[in-house]
Amino acid sequence: MPSKPPLSGPARAPTRTAERVLDLLDAVSERAGASLSELARATGLSPATASRLLATLLARGLVTRDEQGRYLPGLALMLMAARVLRGEPLYELAGPHLAALAERTGETANLGVAVDDERALYLRQAAADRRVQTASWTGRTIPREGTAMGAALAGRVGPGGYAISRGALEPDITAVAAPVQGGRGEVVAALSIIAPSYRVADDDLARFGELLCEHAAALSAVIQAG
Repeated sequence: MPSKPPLSGPARAPTRTAERVLDLLDAVSERAGASLSELARATGLSPATASRLLATLLARGLVTRDEQGRYLPGLALMLMAARVLRGEPLYELAGPHLAALAERTGETANLGVAVDDERALYLRQAAADRRVQTASWTGRTIPREGTAMGAALAGRVGPGGYAISRGALEPDITAVAAPVQGGRGEVVAALSIIAPSYRVADDDLARFGELLCEHAAALSAVIQAG
């Protein structure tokens, strides 16, 4: 029986198309409100190719467009993300702690997990009722190096059990984070508070750190009991 011929270039084309579609979805998620040209530059695609693939995503409801023609995550994509998150126990367990942290600090509380050795993902957020708030970071990845979240996920915390960073995420943002531990004592996530630097004094940082450690310990206990 003759051997099968090796896969040629056209046979690999669907994989390349899938990669481009995934790159576009990632770009739309990271740059909500981006224009066609901005998405094309971000993904390294020609405007014509990006437009063709985005038309397919629009038809499936994975992306949508605003009145200015800029692209945003669509309802179908958000429903997919919601289904995935509902299946993540840590997402549900952290909810009450994030709500309590946001209420007690008046700032935005976050749950983060490690993606790999270099990146962390903001998995869930609870925002306080403040006129000036930090941007939503849910679903976004950040570098672990130099950030409070990254330090907490690595277990590199100060004597108080928390890590602090100023200007790492954005120039005028201060973050405080504490690690959440799993059943074997390993760090499985981190809780953080993010706030505009102008309204965070040293006393606030210490108070935020203590609250984060309190809730991180309580969340760790629930995880370890399960």
